[in-house]
Amino acid sequence: MSKTDRAKLRNVGVVGHSGTGKTMLIEHVLHKVGKTSRVGRIEDKNTVGDYLEEEKERQQTICMKLMHFDWKGTRIHLVDHPGYVDFQGEIAASMPVLDGVIIMVDAATGPQVGTDLAYNYAAEHNTPKAFFVNKLDREHTNFDEVVSSLQDIYGPQCVPFVLPIGEGEKLEKVVNVLKGNDPAVADQVTSLKESMAEVVAESNDELLEKYLETGELTEEEFTRGLQEGLENGKVVPIFAGSVEKDIGIDELLDEIVDVFPSPLDRKVTAHNASGEEVDVKADPDAPFLGQVFRTVIDPYVGQLTYFRVLSGTLKSDSEFLNVTRGAKERAGKLHLMCGKEQVAVDEVGPGALAAMTKLKNTAFGDTIAAPGQDLRLPEIKLPESMVKLAISAKSKGDEDKIGEGLNRLAEEDPTFTHYRDPSTNEHVIRGMGDLQLEILLNRLKRKFNVEAETRTPRVAFKETIRGKAEVQGKHKKQSGGHGQYGDVWLRLSPNDRGAGYEFVDSIAGGVVPRQFIPHVDKGCQDALEKGVVAGYPVVDVVVELYYGSYHDVDSSEMAFKIAASIAIQKGVREANPCILEPIVQIEVTVPEEYMGDINGDLSSKRGRVLGMEPVGGGRQRIRALAPEAEVLRYSTELRSMTGGRGSHTLQFDHYEEVPEHIAQELIAAYEKKKSAGE
Repeated sequence: MSKTDRAKLRNVGVVGHSGTGKTMLIEHVLHKVGKTSRVGRIEDKNTVGDYLEEEKERQQTICMKLMHFDWKGTRIHLVDHPGYVDFQGEIAASMPVLDGVIIMVDAATGPQVGTDLAYNYAAEHNTPKAFFVNKLDREHTNFDEVVSSLQDIYGPQCVPFVLPIGEGEKLEKVVNVLKGNDPAVADQVTSLKESMAEVVAESNDELLEKYLETGELTEEEFTRGLQEGLENGKVVPIFAGSVEKDIGIDELLDEIVDVFPSPLDRKVTAHNASGEEVDVKADPDAPFLGQVFRTVIDPYVGQLTYFRVLSGTLKSDSEFLNVTRGAKERAGKLHLMCGKEQVAVDEVGPGALAAMTKLKNTAFGDTIAAPGQDLRLPEIKLPESMVKLAISAKSKGDEDKIGEGLNRLAEEDPTFTHYRDPSTNEHVIRGMGDLQLEILLNRLKRKFNVEAETRTPRVAFKETIRGKAEVQGKHKKQSGGHGQYGDVWLRLSPNDRGAGYEFVDSIAGGVVPRQFIPHVDKGCQDALEKGVVAGYPVVDVVVELYYGSYHDVDSSEMAFKIAASIAIQKGVREANPCILEPIVQIEVTVPEEYMGDINGDLSSKRGRVLGMEPVGGGRQRIRALAPEAEVLRYSTELRSMTGGRGSHTLQFDHYEEVPEHIAQELIAAYEKKKSAGE
């Protein structure tokens, strides 16, 4: 891109529910502008966008893809996105770097879960948005009904910009309400223009006053109001057609060029080293400033880093600073992407969505800038991953390889994480949903030749005591030569909840020699960590060593450790033990019509509802406390209950006693396991 044509640049995401035609829209566009020699088909596994093996197998988009082309003198970057809810992190990652989004809607089904998701992300980031109602050539489709549905859900600011001619299989074309002139629909066009003018006028107080006085807007006023309305969300155009029949695509592209904002219209704010806000202008001659929004591991060129230039110009093989990490980097080759095709360029300027190779210290969300710059762009916030699975390699020899493979997968998908849970000592993977994790595990096998097994993670139950006990632990063994002798008397009592383990040395008169006391302490800790009644760590206990005895020859560090362990086993059982379970705070956001089902389900999971509050858009947020054991698979259950329209977050809150019947089940399972082991 030349430094002077940033006004002729559009960055637009294509989003929406799975199966609405996003990938095929891009396929037809690329063919229309001469980028491809034929229109690929998803069934034939030859589209430009879905080139990953997993995408071909499943016939659905999994990762965002970048495309670029020219339309009537304007460079358009299109970003294709997955539609399935498990991959919403792809939308969240790119939304901050887009200047507009096209939300695809299936004319046969109307708005769906993915429609809500895309609209809400765009609204959250104040990203201009428009709908494209696809598949109007199908039987039993009605454009007016879809428009009414969109207006009912998202508001009267959703206005048709086109009018279809013909219905179903007889769909002939669409007429642009602003520019078209078809006598067959002249009255309808006039009516739509009037409704559009009213909505456009409401985008600006000055225009609204003029419209109320005169009942009309000049063409210049209408265009200005339309652009302002798009930018502030007070106007949401509705386009329509049939991608398969190439109807409505030209009209959509024309409006992207004519009314969607350019990088010059985008307001970007960064913070300097002092924390002060600084406006960033799309000036090619300013110091370079950009942000990373995707990392891809390409099998041929290695790591590709996708970024947007906010200001300045970056040249190939030039040095820059990773402001986020405080590390110097050197740009490798610069590319504009079109699916997996890489078009090498010497430099990229403001607004460009580009990729570079061979970065060592740069990852998702990082601010990158010219050396000496101290500006930092806002963090890109991702949805919190709620689905967890414990993972282990099928082959013991692959344990090291599995960690390395998971690290590489996490570089590509920042909504995916893995860690060692210190409470259960399990290796846990965490993602947005079962499908995402399944695909990542398939990729682990394909890319890194590691097969893994997964299971529901263990709950980090704990044991504690409610009473007091005084016990003796004595270890005495004689087997020729030196024997073993250790004798301790312990007092056990409850500590404050969450205070942990405390050891008190009350020995007087040397009945237990000083050199053995630390080993009594260690023996107590080891025994408590292994658990007593159900095999879970015993917590919040005060252990007092108050008496004991020793043998001049046979006493040893190990003997006193064993004696302490014996005393703990007896003492915990005599001190009214109980089992604790982790309680999480859960926040569930759902449309109002699901409130009864959600509250009832939480109650059935031993949950306690703390409160409810409206969050806009006909949605409510429910706050509750629930045992973690009851909500391990809540993401899948919530999706089933709400048709995918619900979301939730979980956060550890505290531990409390489990009900007696559950405690008995846990104890019985432990005893059975011990017996089987013996």
